[in-house]
Amino acid sequence: MKKSSLSAQSAMFTFVFGISLACAPICLAQNPSDTPAAKAPTAAPTATPAATPAAAPEMDSAEPQDQMAPPPNAPMDIPPEFKAPAPSTTWTADEKSAASSAKATALVNGLPAKYAAIAALEETTIIRSPQFQGQDQTVQLMATKSGDAKVIMPGIILTRLKDQVYVELDGKNKYAQITQSGTAVKAISEVMGGKLPLPTLILMGGESSDAAAAMTLGQNPNIMPAGFRTGTDGNPDQILLIDPQGTEAVAFVDSKTGLLTSINMSLTNPQFPPGVRLPMDITFKRSVYNSDLPTPISFTAGDRKMVATVDSLDQPFDVGDPAPDFTLQKMDGGKITLADLKGKVVVLDFWATWCKPCMMALPLLDKFAQWSTQSGKPIVVYGVNVMEQVDKNLAGAREKLVGEFWQSKAFSFPTLIDSDEQVGKDYKLSGIPFTVVITPEGKIAAVHMGFDEKTIENLKRDVETALATKG
Repeated sequence: MKKSSLSAQSAMFTFVFGISLACAPICLAQNPSDTPAAKAPTAAPTATPAATPAAAPEMDSAEPQDQMAPPPNAPMDIPPEFKAPAPSTTWTADEKSAASSAKATALVNGLPAKYAAIAALEETTIIRSPQFQGQDQTVQLMATKSGDAKVIMPGIILTRLKDQVYVELDGKNKYAQITQSGTAVKAISEVMGGKLPLPTLILMGGESSDAAAAMTLGQNPNIMPAGFRTGTDGNPDQILLIDPQGTEAVAFVDSKTGLLTSINMSLTNPQFPPGVRLPMDITFKRSVYNSDLPTPISFTAGDRKMVATVDSLDQPFDVGDPAPDFTLQKMDGGKITLADLKGKVVVLDFWATWCKPCMMALPLLDKFAQWSTQSGKPIVVYGVNVMEQVDKNLAGAREKLVGEFWQSKAFSFPTLIDSDEQVGKDYKLSGIPFTVVITPEGKIAAVHMGFDEKTIENLKRDVETALATKG
């Protein structure tokens, strides 16, 4: 999966899994007072923590936010719902026998054929987990046998029509339109950069090899059927699935329709504290049609601008937009403006000392800066320190902190300081690292949000394009 910005893809997976299974390599810009205190169960399963600084703090600490968390070896008060035993412990030996496992395997392998035969459906997926703090999460799906589909969840709408995928984000006056062939789940997953976490759409794709993984929203490709329990008194049959790393799921299948009615997941991870399991219950409410949907799937662009990539939806600027002017403080006490740099390609990288992704990105930016100098081309590279958390009543505290840090790293390019956080506001920062490339004429050439291992080659390409841009 591509590591890029705080993209629509990562927002989608964060919505479905909370903070436990997906976290973008970016430090989000939000006020700590708006962030609920971390509880043991949600903090414990986090795979890649992201810091949350203040966008315009009055008084802050220069230490990373995770240093304010309890020490690593401190005992955790884990609520009982996160220490429930694995589902398999309640299954009998007969229900987990070789014969039962074979029956479960046959039933799972037959699911795609059942779903592929559906002409059209409307479905609401309800996801419930203690990590959502009592707020059920819902996903709406419309899909047809022809491959058209619409997925609606808070903040994002995905529409597949023929070989076109449309992506919309709330609050954005633009949309992405991308040509992608294949089944609906394949096309949308390719566009979003990862397996779409919707069991029904995965199963409608008709790939039996993906059927078992669909029981874990497509996230556990190694999970296997391990038991079968016959439903009684009209209740659904049950399939037990177990992943080698310990994640388990129980899938409930209607014996009449052969379709899933619900899934109970019990997730674990090597990074979780001992004994911690993350429960997640998924319920499906659907209407199945023998022909067309009552309301056909459609997409209307309206007056919104079309962009070619999903990441472009998150970017505050489009290529060709005028770059906001700036006045930034230099480490020697002077000032520098964008107007001072006219005629040169300007690369600005916004960062802070507490931001772990920034610490990963800055060494790569330094290598790029060295290449820029050696090229002899009119390119200037600046770090821009933002959101730094120091006591504003201590004169020179920020300059001292930033100066000592920069000197200790011995970077070959200078850093500037956004002392009043105005430039960060003008550049609409939603997180850092945030890198902007500006043409010699003062227009936006490229925007990169978050850490990317390909920073050097991306920036080389961007500055060459910027140098060739006129007007």
